[in-house]
Amino acid sequence: MKNLLLLFAFVLGTLSIGHTQELSLGPVIGVNYASLSDAPGTTRGLVGLNAGLALVYSTEEHWGIGIDLKYSGEGMETEERGITAKTRLNYVRLPVKFYYFFNKFGDDFRPKIYAGPSFGLLAGGKTERFTELGTYKTKSTDLYETFDVGALIGAGFNYRVATATWLNVDVAYAHGLTNIAKSGKAFNRNVLASIGLAWGLN
Repeated sequence: MKNLLLLFAFVLGTLSIGHTQELSLGPVIGVNYASLSDAPGTTRGLVGLNAGLALVYSTEEHWGIGIDLKYSGEGMETEERGITAKTRLNYVRLPVKFYYFFNKFGDDFRPKIYAGPSFGLLAGGKTERFTELGTYKTKSTDLYETFDVGALIGAGFNYRVATATWLNVDVAYAHGLTNIAKSGKAFNRNVLASIGLAWGLN
């Protein structure tokens, strides 16, 4: 987590030098519908929270780059041989987004699409197995790898609600590329929606 925080701070500091008029920063909050593919048994997704900060840098009318620092609640439910289990995976995520903005700089409404890599650090969570003899709990960090790398694609819009203030609405899909299971296979899959406010850094 320390490395992700340092990277976010470094990017924020680097982009801020001499370019504050092209930067926007603000909070975001939303929901996930997450699951794990290739896991054994019958799997179902879980609903979780995502929340954090989003930074966007753009000097061109249609192009920009963004970086988020977010908490993301993910995981899955499984059923195998009559035993059900629920896995909660609490990530600190650092997605890097390459934006294409529609319309013009001065327009109040600007649709957007984006794509890029997403890096995750598993910070906590638990896995519960429900059996006839009772419930067995295990730290998710004992069962799953610490780091996750994936790809993110998304779309949404920015709407100017005041001078240098934007309402941001996004829907995205995150596709895990690394096997996070310490035993067997499991890849993160996540559909997420979020809403936030961003202020120009002047």
